[in-house]
Amino acid sequence: MNKKIYPFTTKDSPLLSEVGGKAKALIETTKAGFLVPSGFVLSVDFFNPWLQEIKDSSEWLEVLLKVTREQCEAVKLKAAQLMFNEKQKVAMEEALREFEVGTVFAVRSSSPEEDLEGTSFAGMYETLLGITTQGLEQAIASAFSSCFDVRVMEYKKQYNIDLENTCIAVIVQKQIASDVSGVGFSLNPNNNCYDEVMVNASFGLGESIVSGVVTPDTYIIDSIKNKIIKKKIGDKQTALWLKDDGGTIQKDNNNSDEQALTDQQILELTELIKKCEKYYKKPMDTEWAFEKDILYLLQSRPITTYIPLFPELVTKPGEKKNIYIDVMGLTQGFTESMSVLGIELWARMLDDLKGGIMPTSLDGAMPALHGRQYMNVSNIMAGWGSFATKKFLKSYDENVKKIFEDIDLGKEYKPAQMPEVMKKTKLNMLKMIFPMIPSTIKAKFSDYKEVVEEYNMTASRIIEHLKILNSNKNFSEIVDFTMKDLETIMNTMGIMIAGMSAFSSIKKMFKGKDVETLVTALGMDLEGNPTSQMGHLLFKLASYDEFQATKSVEAFMKKIKEKSYSKEFMNDYVEYLDKFGARGFMEIDVASKRVYEDPTLLYEKLTNINIKDSQILNVKTKREEAYKKLLAVAKIGGFDKKFEKQAKIYQATFGYREHPKYMIVMIYAKLHDIALEIGKKFVQEGRLKDKWHIFDLHVNEIVCAQKGEDIDLKRIRDENLEPYKKVAHIKDWPLVIDSRGKIFKPKINAEDGDLVGAPIAPGVARGKAKVLRTPYEKPLNSGEILVTKATEPSWTPIFINAAGVIMEVGGPLQHGGIIAREYGIPCVSGMLGIMDIVKDGDILEVDGSNGIVRIIKE
Repeated sequence: MNKKIYPFTTKDSPLLSEVGGKAKALIETTKAGFLVPSGFVLSVDFFNPWLQEIKDSSEWLEVLLKVTREQCEAVKLKAAQLMFNEKQKVAMEEALREFEVGTVFAVRSSSPEEDLEGTSFAGMYETLLGITTQGLEQAIASAFSSCFDVRVMEYKKQYNIDLENTCIAVIVQKQIASDVSGVGFSLNPNNNCYDEVMVNASFGLGESIVSGVVTPDTYIIDSIKNKIIKKKIGDKQTALWLKDDGGTIQKDNNNSDEQALTDQQILELTELIKKCEKYYKKPMDTEWAFEKDILYLLQSRPITTYIPLFPELVTKPGEKKNIYIDVMGLTQGFTESMSVLGIELWARMLDDLKGGIMPTSLDGAMPALHGRQYMNVSNIMAGWGSFATKKFLKSYDENVKKIFEDIDLGKEYKPAQMPEVMKKTKLNMLKMIFPMIPSTIKAKFSDYKEVVEEYNMTASRIIEHLKILNSNKNFSEIVDFTMKDLETIMNTMGIMIAGMSAFSSIKKMFKGKDVETLVTALGMDLEGNPTSQMGHLLFKLASYDEFQATKSVEAFMKKIKEKSYSKEFMNDYVEYLDKFGARGFMEIDVASKRVYEDPTLLYEKLTNINIKDSQILNVKTKREEAYKKLLAVAKIGGFDKKFEKQAKIYQATFGYREHPKYMIVMIYAKLHDIALEIGKKFVQEGRLKDKWHIFDLHVNEIVCAQKGEDIDLKRIRDENLEPYKKVAHIKDWPLVIDSRGKIFKPKINAEDGDLVGAPIAPGVARGKAKVLRTPYEKPLNSGEILVTKATEPSWTPIFINAAGVIMEVGGPLQHGGIIAREYGIPCVSGMLGIMDIVKDGDILEVDGSNGIVRIIKE
């Protein structure tokens, strides 16, 4: 049976649902030996009579129907006027016997939903300070009433917390007449570093910090070296003090510019904060106070906003650190985590195609785990050497370039010894390049048309191979078969190298002639680029009058099913599904739904295309005009024949740089279908609840089940997904982070109000900003500037409408950069943080030639 009141010294271990998170933490830390001011908690059960009275009221019924400020205030007012019944009075009198006459108290709420790892309710519940024994009943009623505050109700609705279960416990704690107080974090919330403690401190009671009355001191402490590394003295002109007879008083400080804590006290406090973290085994946010040089722990709660690294990537405190780049958004255009099976197959593909130059194992160059892939810069430096690594980082992405300019890699992050898997990377690089040499030489010096034909024949053979695969074979054998096909496509990649070489030659020819924009335009809408081809076919489908007359997805699906569109439209529709039906959001994840499975996804793409005003209409003309102008310049310079030859090679081959990824997607689509067939069989056998759950398994687990081994796939799936749950709250994954959690961010350089990034696609465009985190969360109207994190092929219809593009991450060869150049859309990238600066409707100017973004009007 629940107790009504628990002292902090109780031998019981009350449930969270009885006393709330804040009180439970105070009971636990008191038991653990921390110096916590004495007190007790009035449990949820203590307030049952009050809760019943509130929940029987008409005011409460109104809140359940609709949460409004007026309705919540009515309930709150009713609750604040409640009084103890006889049983409550007796229980209170007994609890207060433990305290000296004249003791002054702090009264705080302790909600079962508050201060948890997923929810914080920060600042929403009421705290009352300096309360005398005579004022306790009213103060407790006031704290109790705060659980009906409109902010609490709205927050619960946002997190889908049932309002019917609203309840609260209340803490009554001896008030410390603190000389200095504040908050402390066991990691640095500004950069997520696990080895730095951050402390905010001010004179008097801590409420002055919480309420924002003062700007506190901020101290940053290296908890490994036990050294203060940064101090910022705040403007502490006023302070809140406890009165001897109860209540508080605000007074001016005569020593406002002095350090609130001595260095010795800062280090003593750091030790307390880290002890708290060690006890709870997680980063903690603490409230503390010094009274007459004695340090008290007032509260402790988990830090809800930090970025937890996967344990496999964490090094121990004081050990040599690694530094990682999260490559999901940087190279693939999405930041969501891939499926269990998806990341395994992606890593397998990279290992096979890159021939061991970027191993994906945990000790390799690009570890892949739990749906994400990282670049371990430390291991790359060990394998390639410092010079090659730094050169690589400078050319990779503008954000990466800026970040690593300020990091001493050799001093902080170079491994003591080279990992075994990295020892052969240089040799493997030569082995990978060697098979490409014949096609490269042939394309550059002999017959590039023959190389193009060979590549297309190889790609066609792979497509034919895919058609004969089925789920009757061992899934591992099917994966092996498709990976061997991918190796053959890599051996013909000389076609892309020839294109790159031709482009490099063209740039040299026209260097210093002020025609860089024309040189870039020469690469618009090139042959062999499947993403560009997909854009054209999407535009063609969207342009049909009969499609424009289709006003709903239901009508679209009905006409498709009945084949009541024209023969021409249906032929183009079938062609799209055949060639591009495998493409879409997160297409490199084998688990992703394909357009051919759900044609409503195609309807969504088509309705977002503005057929009257689109970049795609003029792109071919722009390329042809650029060629004529460059040829004229070349004739004046006497290198027109050389230009004509290199331009032919460039335009015939460079578009194929996107084709290998297209082939990978086609292979993954086939593996997707086969996996679902196997998943369906597992469901029929009772081994899985849903066929889509097969994507939460590893290849070897699928194979073991196929062989009939007695393994619990449901349990294994739950275990595989456990690491995903721990990071499910992360929406904005950091680009660069080290193995002790420290996040590095580039500064967005501003020169006379201009924001400077990396030039990706030339030209200047001006228009209203539209900030998109996902492709179709809201329409991008023609003439608007797309502002986003990164993009992938599913964004192609959006690009067709865009006047200009700004991306936080991604280089020239990431999808967004390629399509922007192909369609002639000015594009700037490398602007991490721009989505927090720019708002929908801001008038922007995008200078893709110089990498500059101007906010004309907010």
